[in-house]
Amino acid sequence: MSKKLKLNSLKITLLVFIVLMLSNCQEKGSNEFYNYNLNKRNNIKIKLPEELSEISGLAYLDSDHIIAHNDEEGIVYKIKRTSGEVVNKFVLGDKVFKKDFEGIALVEDTLYLVTSNGVLYKYPGFAANNFTEFEKIKTGLKTENNVEGLCYDEDTQSLLLACKDKPGKVYKGNKAVYSFNLENMMLETKPRFLISLRKLRDKYDIKDFSPSGIEIHPTSGNFFIISANNNSLIEITPDGKILAAVKLYKKYHKQPEGITILPDGSLIIADEGNGSKGYITIINQN
Repeated sequence: MSKKLKLNSLKITLLVFIVLMLSNCQEKGSNEFYNYNLNKRNNIKIKLPEELSEISGLAYLDSDHIIAHNDEEGIVYKIKRTSGEVVNKFVLGDKVFKKDFEGIALVEDTLYLVTSNGVLYKYPGFAANNFTEFEKIKTGLKTENNVEGLCYDEDTQSLLLACKDKPGKVYKGNKAVYSFNLENMMLETKPRFLISLRKLRDKYDIKDFSPSGIEIHPTSGNFFIISANNNSLIEITPDGKILAAVKLYKKYHKQPEGITILPDGSLIIADEGNGSKGYITIINQN
């Protein structure tokens, strides 16, 4: 082989190598899971008061606080995220009422709660701590869908509702996340995301994935969806592509029910106590 051919061959090989390296870097960079050690023994674990032993929804409030609720009462708890101390609680209505509350989201000064049968409770005036009046909104989702997760997607001006059970008649073999448009106050007829159970089983060895919480990552715009069944967490793109999935160790997460992500990227997972106190786990970025 001539020197010229050898040189050209070397250049082509080098170019291919560079392209592959860039491709791998881009794929890794798009996957936020690389930035977390999700099953690290010394992730920060904080026990919560007895009244949150069955903690369900979780949402970011400000740099020092998160808000949460249990799955039985219309009470929202303002929690100091560094200690788990309840610094305030808000009764949603003129008296405490009991519903199967499963998710919480804050949109500017309006608070939303969702029940398992797909009913939204809208509470304007969160900043004024005024919850005596609320609006009850039927999304169209039902008990058989079993809504368990709720988050706000600013890009689409919508609330995303993650369903634990039936995804819809024609979507067998998937779990569904539906979008509720806050501009026209209507549910999109087709799911925003369809999560393939077969792909999770075959590629990641995750079985019986059933969403219990959903949150958007502030840096990438990807979504983290947690499952209390089989203790797992997945990351998907805004168009629904599964980027990564991981099992959460049972010794660290008894029953993960809620999730939120702070503006600095810190991930917080809420677990029911299963007979003891509930707790949050703070997982900082690497």
